[in-house]
Amino acid sequence: MKYTLLTLLISMNLMAQTTYELCDSYIQKEIRANTSAQSINWSVSPLIPYQVNDDVMTITISDLGTYVITATFSNGYCYTKDLLVLQIIECKESFLWIPNSFTPNDDRVNDTFGAYGINIKDFKLTIWNRWGELLFVSNDLNNRWDGTYKGEICQDDVYTYKLSYKDVNNKQYTKFGRVTLFK
Repeated sequence: MKYTLLTLLISMNLMAQTTYELCDSYIQKEIRANTSAQSINWSVSPLIPYQVNDDVMTITISDLGTYVITATFSNGYCYTKDLLVLQIIECKESFLWIPNSFTPNDDRVNDTFGAYGINIKDFKLTIWNRWGELLFVSNDLNNRWDGTYKGEICQDDVYTYKLSYKDVNNKQYTKFGRVTLFK
């Protein structure tokens, strides 16, 4: 009788972390199996998109929940299974980034000004020119200033903004700053 030694190790490339926050529209992770098995069969429950390239499975997760990744390793008639459970939870942190310049010249690159953020609530952006004239107000993070006032493009200059918002924990923030408009 011939015995085949089957060694098995499934390891996440992210230091064995199994709980992740979904802070974007999706999470993509690689799962690598270090094994001497002749074949590996992968499965995910519930079924989500994944790709397999040799001993690496790449999964794309876009919904909250618990996902069980199963790897079945075999050497001829011998086989073994291992499981990895991933918990995808709601994002608990907020992030906000504000650029310091923009170029509203219709080249589709950096044509508008506004904040970029994750888990932002009660957002308000106000922009003034150097004489204190109110040029733009938005209560929507996705509504960005196109560099115009009363239908006309504004001149190259430095403009002042006030930004107020709450993070995911309802902490209120107010930021003042300047943005440079270059045509």
